[in-house]
Order: sequence, then structure tokens, then C-alpha cells
Amino acid sequence: MKKQYWINVRNVDNRLVIFFDGETIWDSGIIRDDPAINKNIEITDLLKAEPDCSHELIFEGFNNTYTAHDTDEDLNPWHFNYRIFTRTVDKEGKVVSENDLVKPYDEKHLSNPHIRAINNSYRFVRKNHDYKVVANSLSQHFFD
Repeated sequence: MKKQYWINVRNVDNRLVIFFDGETIWDSGIIRDDPAINKNIEITDLLKAEPDCSHELIFEGFNNTYTAHDTDEDLNPWHFNYRIFTRTVDKEGKVVSENDLVKPYDEKHLSNPHIRAINNSYRFVRKNHDYKVVANSLSQHFFD
């Protein structure tokens, strides 16, 4: 059996950038109308590159403008949906199980354009040959 670490990004309405230890590992670009994205990003090798260090995984969601005619008073939608999970596979590569490392993030709001809508940071450490999330910091900016 082999354990893998993954991020699954489902819906992105606007722009989502994922950083691992300060490096960009995925950037959706500006996307409109909440397309049905289903992107899997494996982070196993990134975690194992420095097994005795803590690692930081950051999700930054941006509410950018769609057109040159938008103003700061116009509200734009933003929607981000992602999941961080472990996957156990057998010798043949068949998926045996999947388990969430943290509660999946799925938020949809309106906010002024030209802002960072979310900043969700997770700190991972290795304990007993497995990676655990030991800290989480979340900030969101939206219009009530």
C-alpha cells in the first residue's frame, strides 16, 4: 500500500492560485461563470522532498474584474471549492481509500472586485510517518 497526498479543485469562479512553500503550483487564471473544473494536483513528492520540515499550503482566491467597464462599486461573484485529501493505493495502483485531511472548502459570495477574496493557509508536519495539518489560518472578504 502506498499513501498519496492530493488537492482536488472543483469549482472556480474568478481566480484561484495555490502555493506550496512559497512556490506557485497551480493558477486557474481569471475564469468566469463557475465552470465545472475537476483538477487533481498531487503534492506527495513536494511533501516528501523535505520530510522533516513543516510545509505551508496556501490557497489565494482573487476577485478580479471581468471587463474594462467594471467599477469598484460593482459586485462580482466568487466561488472556490477544493479538497485536500490522502489516497491509499494498492500495488496495482487501484484506489483503496480516500480521506480528507481538512474539511473541504466550498464557499460562494459576492464582493467588490480587485481584492483577494480568500487566503487559506495550512501548515503540514510529518508525525509517525504521516502528514498532518497542525495549523490553519483563513481570511475571507465578501459583501453581506
